[in-house]
Amino acid sequence: MAVRFILGRSGTGKTTHCVEAVAQALREPSGPSLLFLVPEQATYEAERAILSSGPAGYHRLRVLSFNRLQFFLTGPAAGRTVSSIGRQMIVHKVLRDCRERLLLFRSTALLPGFARQIAETIRELHRYDMTCEDLDALQANRTKHASPLPAMKFADLALVFREYTESIRGRFVDPDARASLACKRIAGADFLKGAQLWADGFAGFTGAEMALLVELLKVVDRAEIALNLDPALDCGLPIADCGLSDGLFEPTVRTYRELLARIEALELDLRPPLLLGEARRFADCPPLAHVERNLFRPGAARTKADGRIRLVAAPDVRSEVRFIAGQIRRLVQQQGYRYRDIAVVASDLGRYEHALVAGFDDCDIPYFIDRRKPLSRHPVVELATSALAAAIGGFAGGDVFAYLKSPLAPVDPGQVDALENYCLAFGVDGRDWLKPEPWRFKGPNDADFDEDAIHKIRTEALAPLLDLQAALPVGANRPSPLCTATDFTRAVFALLDTLNVQRTLAAWVDEAQAAGDLAAADEHRQFFERFVDVFDELVEVFGADPMPPEDLLAIVTAAFAQMTMAFIPPSLDQVLVGSIERSRHPNLKAVFLLGATQKQFPVPVPATGVLTDADRELAEAAGVHLAPATTQTLAERQYLAYIAFTRPSQFLCISYPAADEKGGPVTRSQFVDDLADLFDDLPVDDGADAAEIHTEAELAEWLCSGLGRDVFARDEQVDTRLEGLLGAMAADPAHRATADSVAAALAYDNVATLADPVVQRLFAGPLKGSATRLATFAACPYKHFARYALDLRPRREFKLEPLDLGNLYHAVLDGLHKRLAADGQNFATVAEDRLGTLLAEQVEAFTSHDPFIAKFRARCEHNAFIIASAAETLGECVLDIARMARAGAFRPVRSELPFGDAGDEAGLKPLELSLPDGRVLTLRGKIDRLDIAEIDGRRVALVFDYKRTKAGATFDWSQFYHGLNVQLPMYLLALAGERNIDRVAGAFCLPIEQTPDSASIETVAQKAERSIRKARGLFDGDYADALDPEAGAHWSRLYNFCVTKDDGQYGRYATSGSLRPEDFERVLAFARDTIVSLAGGIVGGRIDVHPYRLGTESACSSCDFKAVCRFDWQINDYRFLDAKGKLDVIGGPVTS
Repeated sequence: MAVRFILGRSGTGKTTHCVEAVAQALREPSGPSLLFLVPEQATYEAERAILSSGPAGYHRLRVLSFNRLQFFLTGPAAGRTVSSIGRQMIVHKVLRDCRERLLLFRSTALLPGFARQIAETIRELHRYDMTCEDLDALQANRTKHASPLPAMKFADLALVFREYTESIRGRFVDPDARASLACKRIAGADFLKGAQLWADGFAGFTGAEMALLVELLKVVDRAEIALNLDPALDCGLPIADCGLSDGLFEPTVRTYRELLARIEALELDLRPPLLLGEARRFADCPPLAHVERNLFRPGAARTKADGRIRLVAAPDVRSEVRFIAGQIRRLVQQQGYRYRDIAVVASDLGRYEHALVAGFDDCDIPYFIDRRKPLSRHPVVELATSALAAAIGGFAGGDVFAYLKSPLAPVDPGQVDALENYCLAFGVDGRDWLKPEPWRFKGPNDADFDEDAIHKIRTEALAPLLDLQAALPVGANRPSPLCTATDFTRAVFALLDTLNVQRTLAAWVDEAQAAGDLAAADEHRQFFERFVDVFDELVEVFGADPMPPEDLLAIVTAAFAQMTMAFIPPSLDQVLVGSIERSRHPNLKAVFLLGATQKQFPVPVPATGVLTDADRELAEAAGVHLAPATTQTLAERQYLAYIAFTRPSQFLCISYPAADEKGGPVTRSQFVDDLADLFDDLPVDDGADAAEIHTEAELAEWLCSGLGRDVFARDEQVDTRLEGLLGAMAADPAHRATADSVAAALAYDNVATLADPVVQRLFAGPLKGSATRLATFAACPYKHFARYALDLRPRREFKLEPLDLGNLYHAVLDGLHKRLAADGQNFATVAEDRLGTLLAEQVEAFTSHDPFIAKFRARCEHNAFIIASAAETLGECVLDIARMARAGAFRPVRSELPFGDAGDEAGLKPLELSLPDGRVLTLRGKIDRLDIAEIDGRRVALVFDYKRTKAGATFDWSQFYHGLNVQLPMYLLALAGERNIDRVAGAFCLPIEQTPDSASIETVAQKAERSIRKARGLFDGDYADALDPEAGAHWSRLYNFCVTKDDGQYGRYATSGSLRPEDFERVLAFARDTIVSLAGGIVGGRIDVHPYRLGTESACSSCDFKAVCRFDWQINDYRFLDAKGKLDVIGGPVTS
């Protein structure tokens, strides 16, 4: 029963001593049992090290963790061993059953995630050998609590802990609760009597682990325990006198002192410790030896790093990983390293995992990520949970399509896309999915969807979900809304059988093995067994207890969120990637430490759970030991930094991103500053040094990074050197190809062009267009190409967009006009009350018969309110239209009048213009309202274009000048050639929605009536009296023109819509030339990425094709336009 400690700082050979001692003992042909006790994650490496140092095999040695030792001691459990997921399920049931008896946790007992927190607390209680009686004692000690909350919390924990213990008694065995049983069985375990024990790799022990270790020391013949601390501490000197005033080894010192006290109490044979003072790991690397000896030592001398240590501040995470991949290749290719000699350590492995996988795969670096993989995103989990959510939750669209998009679903992905597009376009919801008849939501002229094909896809896709719903107590006409866990599980596996999930998983395993992806094959192989275990535990825990299926779904969803799998390395020679705590490899030559930021290195402090630091301090004061408080955890961070810095024997590289994902600056860890203070030659670089370039591809990337157009604030001298290097490469035949590719990349300007044959194919023959198409081309030629040549359109979605509301306004006003015409009336002659009645009829008719609006209004009360508000707005609008019509000589005669529509015989002929190449441009459109007045025996036409808002109901001279809006002049040109129209007077935009005027509270009461809508546009001033004869010496209340004493109807000429007849003709001629010029650009094949920018407006502001054109302001240029006015159009020669 002799005990000896092996004491030494990092790298002094503690692990090597243990491994060699074990190997030496194995060389004896016979002898006592050997036990090597290491942390869970270190068992594999320990076995490898022993087999490398000793005989080819062994039978007397057991390399164990504490968990595995407990299993050997307790044997197969009398009941089912409960997993962490099963523990969480049991806790959930306990919380449900005793919720009303809880004092503090009653309101939170059933919240998502709370059962997991309580389950973790129970695990902590077991690991620290706590009992229900200990919690009762803490609760009874309430007089010492300044607040009643801790006593209530401990009382609730005692209640839940006791109920949990009773729930598993005789049915389950909690592995974390087996420590006490294992302790009792140590004395009778034959394989431990007289055995030799080595323990290595521990900085501390939980209460249960300490109890097990102490019991082991009682029965083994000899034990050696290795601890990482300064041997000087064993001399009885205070920590401060040993130069360790910062408490670097506080965690292991605390463990050492507790073990000494236990050994002394048991009167065991404590042998003098083996003190290892020489840092053998760093024998060939003085800089790392200097780090080990002087890190965190105030006033330590500075020395040279000699390239053995590097600090890198990469631009971002991706660049950081790319640099590390290049360094690993350099070490392997040029310095003879094996991949297994290298480790990549990250405290925040989750943040770096995807970048590491991509970067290492690109560089063909073999690697093994040492972490448990979560399975919540496995396709089978996603399939099962989404199918259950859909069946139980009433077929919400998100749940249905999450199920259908699984690779295990019974529908082809292309069919799923078609079905999803239809559902998005028409707002299909849960009630619609369950209707047996085919959907008929599209309008008569909607050619985007084939509803018969959609019905066929829906029927095939929903059949398994409907069977699942039928097997669960959900939906109408069910005798009970509850079901048992057994019935719930049976329904799930019936679904999986229907979809042949097990057969598909087996095929995935075969495919992964054939592709050499052993990790993926192992994942699929292990997965289904773990998946079945979850439902087995669900049935065993909840049995025949009836529960709402929603609760059972929440329980299994939480279980899947906790489900993980561990893997072993599939090969021997690969880079180890892991966290600081799991990087236990004893023979690493190089370590790359990623993400050394202030927030993440060495490890982030975990968030507080159920027990706060104050609770732990109260327990400690009462003699009850729990997990360390946050303050103690913070103190241990320094020790973990020391472990990380001293892990390699030859090379250490510490890196961190200079900016976070949002571009904000990142502060590096203070511990990195402490290390940098030990050296004179440890600058921070960006990882882009030319000296680290070893391949043509790396050289090309480096040159592009340095010379790229998106690099700012560069040193001009560096740029000159890089340009000279590129020129030299271009002159060298061996590197000319690389130089050409770099030059091509640097010259990239995102210019889009079409070859002449493609132009001829796309735009051969007559060109058909509209005002919208021309404006799109004027805004950006590439936007026009994407919309009209490629016919790209955004996916339709069921929501009332401004365009949809505008369509409602137009349709109702059109219907109202036609109804008035049928009655022999118009807006000027109908009585206001009759007008209101007819409008209400039109609104109801349209909103009832239009499939989209009818479905939108029926969806919810808010939608019905939107439609009602739109009807109220129309009511005000038609009154204003009537007042405008009665005020002047013009009367509405046509509504929604098309021109250029061959299918509408009542429409007007198209507007045809000759292009310079002899082709004809045919323009079509639809005039919202055409008014006619008989003036001096001539029929004079006036155009009105309805706009939804006041902001859009204006004629912008700048936009017209630059071709961005030619709609109103184009309508006038189309009417000018009609036989039954003698003259065109003008065209106006009229807002349907009226923005309230701003006014002070005092003046609101003085206003007799609301402001009337004003039409804004352009017109021949000769017809001003026919528009508003009451306009005198002021701006017209109805139109945008001003009458002044000196200029008459041409007052304020620069900003008025009134034009002198000759200027009116100039505007129409300007419009004609602009249209022809734009059409010439279209047929000429212009598709350049050249959006306009006019003040703060840009073609990119509301563009659906940004992802297609890839406009980059650092490469492409905006087409900056100057603001223009009316006088710019009429004041000079007509231009195009």
